[in-house]
Amino acid sequence: MPYPHAHVYVLVVMGVIVAGFWPSYFAVWGSVPWQFHAHGVAASIWVAMVAAQSWTVHRARLALHRAVGKSSLFLFPFLIAGLAAIIDVTGKGYVAADGPVRTMFGASFLIGLALAIAAYVTVYYRALKYRRKVWVHSGYLLATPLILFESPFSRLLGTYLPALSVGGPEDFHLVMVSILWAMAAELAVIAAIWLRYRDRAKPFLVAACFIVAQMLTMGLMADSALLQSLLVVIGRLPSAVVVLSGFAVGALTSWAGWNAGKRPTAPVAPVAQPT
Repeated sequence: MPYPHAHVYVLVVMGVIVAGFWPSYFAVWGSVPWQFHAHGVAASIWVAMVAAQSWTVHRARLALHRAVGKSSLFLFPFLIAGLAAIIDVTGKGYVAADGPVRTMFGASFLIGLALAIAAYVTVYYRALKYRRKVWVHSGYLLATPLILFESPFSRLLGTYLPALSVGGPEDFHLVMVSILWAMAAELAVIAAIWLRYRDRAKPFLVAACFIVAQMLTMGLMADSALLQSLLVVIGRLPSAVVVLSGFAVGALTSWAGWNAGKRPTAPVAPVAQPT
């Protein structure tokens, strides 16, 4: 089976998520906006699901592997809804001007989150569509934790690297620098996978294209008037509209991907009529 130690690496991603989000989320669980919970809970369960998928298939627990895989059909809409919830809280914070970093980088955060949703939809749809091709299926599914990796890892970089630490308003630009370096780390991981597995690792290259798109747009579009205007529109919409829109996108992806991966129905031979 492909990627025999993948569950170990996914557990490392889980450790980075806990460490990166500990100060701003896990340590202050009871006082954060509900949108953080919508994203944090769904994303954490998703990464645990991917680890379980890898572990079960390599322990020949195929029935459990299939059951966990089918559960992802119901989890994926919540994953996308959670990302939409972060877009929602970003928009509302931008409208309320509740923080200088969000005001400075709100447009960048919006395009980065939108591309993350597009990446998830693409790789998960293809994981379902090609679920009978083990290398392709596993590659696309294992690409999903990498898309999550940037956010917590950038926070670790900002916490533990003095050159990226934010000490005051004059250092706010380092927030984006940390994000870009975290994305560069994601690309380095993908390059290492590609060098080892070559053509079998093509699903990771699909994820790499989205990461590169995030780097370019987030780095270059912080002052985009169009994105800022769109963020204001989102910030003024009811939260239910934004989050349920994300849920609908996720549900449609699950449905479409599952149906795309079904075995083709064999044509029924016509019954000869007696003469």
